[in-house]
Amino acid sequence: MPRRRAWVSRDDQGGEMATKSLVELLAVILVILVIIGPLVSAADPIPAGSGTSALFLIISADARGSLLSGTELVFTQGTANLSDNPPLDPQGEGQATIGYDEKTLATSGGITYTRTIDLDTSSQGANGANLETVRQIDYANEGDGDRVGTMYSSESVMIEVDISEGEPGEPAGICPQSGSEGSCPSCSSDLFGHDPSGQMYIPDCGFSDDEEPCDEEPCDEEPCDDDDKDDSDTSDEIPSSSDGITPSSVRVIAGSEVQLKEGSVNSASSSRTVSDNPDAGIEVSYSVNVEGSGQTGHDKAEGKAEVYTDAIVMEGYGTNQTTEMSYEENVMVNGLVQISMKTEYTSP
Repeated sequence: MPRRRAWVSRDDQGGEMATKSLVELLAVILVILVIIGPLVSAADPIPAGSGTSALFLIISADARGSLLSGTELVFTQGTANLSDNPPLDPQGEGQATIGYDEKTLATSGGITYTRTIDLDTSSQGANGANLETVRQIDYANEGDGDRVGTMYSSESVMIEVDISEGEPGEPAGICPQSGSEGSCPSCSSDLFGHDPSGQMYIPDCGFSDDEEPCDEEPCDEEPCDDDDKDDSDTSDEIPSSSDGITPSSVRVIAGSEVQLKEGSVNSASSSRTVSDNPDAGIEVSYSVNVEGSGQTGHDKAEGKAEVYTDAIVMEGYGTNQTTEMSYEENVMVNGLVQISMKTEYTSP
């Protein structure tokens, strides 16, 4: 799917009248992207483990010169042994991952930087979250007097939930029973695939276009005909889970990236994938606002900014994928910048 891009740029080569007119135009530009779910109702939360953990972190810095900050956080909760995934267990298995990535580099300027991370791996209700983050940055390259510096900052948050169906139907996202005909779905993806500088590897998801053949031997599982061929893909009967769980795979990523001479960035995220109550559902939200620096008093930031959202939701029965919904949004601005985005996905 092609990315949709919105560009705003400033040309400093014209005369005084042209420059003044263009600046006045940019002063009223405000790009707002709001995506509020649910996109599709799919995927139950994963129950909490017998042991849970909590992490709370506050970072606050005020510098005249340079600042470097980097965070990579991954939390995975499963219903069975994580070390043997993929594939998911044929008897039914669920796995959920929350990921958070942030990088900030500021040089030759004045910067105030505050960030909080609150992680709780225990079961959460419909109003709770396993991970919450808040970030506030204000930068101006004239803060140290030379106006030659710049600030780069990127941030992304992700949830990925994969659930196999379990008996009596074939589980989703695993190789069919040994000896049966069919495909062996497999999937690999970059946790933060939008930003190559922050890639992590997640080895498993529920469905995939990547296939490799299984052994072509007679199957010993129903439904089979007298000719010992597996008719599971062509049977009119759709297998259903004994627990009423639909196999599914959900992956949502939202984030932002800026490169500024001056400006402020304020963002917050919330993610939930672990709950003992299926009705609580899974959730991820991300909001970001880029505008002028409080150090200069300008209402617009100066530089480049990008906000984006990528989501894919797949459902099916057995090893057959029956539903797929994908969404991709990307907005970029360049010049005098004021941009806001809010993304939210909830299920159910």
